[in-house]
Amino acid sequence: MRKRFSMDSPVASTVVTGDDFGELEHTFQAFLAPDTVKLHTPAPTGSFDISQLSGLRIPGIDPGGLSVYELTLDSDVVLQGEETAEAYTVVVTLSGRSQITIDGEVIPARHVVTGPETRFQTRYDHPDILLLRMGKRLVADTMRERLGEAPTSALRFDPAIIETSGMDQWLTLLHTFGETAASGLFDRSPLAASHFEKLLLHGLLDTQPHSMSGDLAEERSHAKSTAVRRAMTYCEEHAAEPVSIGELAMAARVSVRALQLAFRTELGLTPMEYLRRVRLDHVHQDLLAIARGRAEGTVTDVALRWGFTHLGRFSGLYRSTYGKLPSETARLTA
Repeated sequence: MRKRFSMDSPVASTVVTGDDFGELEHTFQAFLAPDTVKLHTPAPTGSFDISQLSGLRIPGIDPGGLSVYELTLDSDVVLQGEETAEAYTVVVTLSGRSQITIDGEVIPARHVVTGPETRFQTRYDHPDILLLRMGKRLVADTMRERLGEAPTSALRFDPAIIETSGMDQWLTLLHTFGETAASGLFDRSPLAASHFEKLLLHGLLDTQPHSMSGDLAEERSHAKSTAVRRAMTYCEEHAAEPVSIGELAMAARVSVRALQLAFRTELGLTPMEYLRRVRLDHVHQDLLAIARGRAEGTVTDVALRWGFTHLGRFSGLYRSTYGKLPSETARLTA
């Protein structure tokens, strides 16, 4: 079987493998809207393998995270189904052939993106495929970080991935992510995994057209001032330390009042609110690392590490931001 990433990988886990296509259909039902899944094999011979390279070690979708899979088929298969309401999937055909119809329209591209509740039918001819699955909440949270406010509607990607120079670079990045995940480096360095995941997600939002591309273009055209960028960098680098508004102003090389005005004007936040967001994001990533088995510790350990000493207020803030209690995030794989 022509596996590129998971073959001999020390960490890739097999989701399903063999030659029982009924079992393969059952597996797709766990990933997609189950009542919509139909799998047809014109010649029911051959074999298949789905291996997970990164992400939660359970079938399905983490609404606040991303996972990467390799699908290899030594057969002809027609798969029909509907994406769940909580997921986006980037389908990259590495070898073999595939043809996908989305919402009744044939997509003239080798690689595609599906979104929440997208209906599709795909014809596979002995392909090797890389799948990037992203949670709807993760995408929405990233857009909120970029725009400074929550999106008013769900983001919709253009389904066809056109291989421009920018997209070619992003596809290379996805290949590198798959190789690095399969090597086991991310299990040894959760921080590297977190940074790489953010790079991958932001790169996709900047290179693949979608319903909010205009908003991001406007965001890029309004460059942040030097003072705000200095303060933001200081927040990132000192998030685990006690930080005062005076220290932020010194790092930004402006007065406290000037810094507060700049943050309000450019980000719609106070400097300390931005620092709290940075710390909360670190908490979220640490709890996901615990859920994925990459790290150990308790919610209290993580909260205190990032400066949240009042656990009741911390839990409320976390829930209002991520839609669940911190303890629920840490138990995602339970």
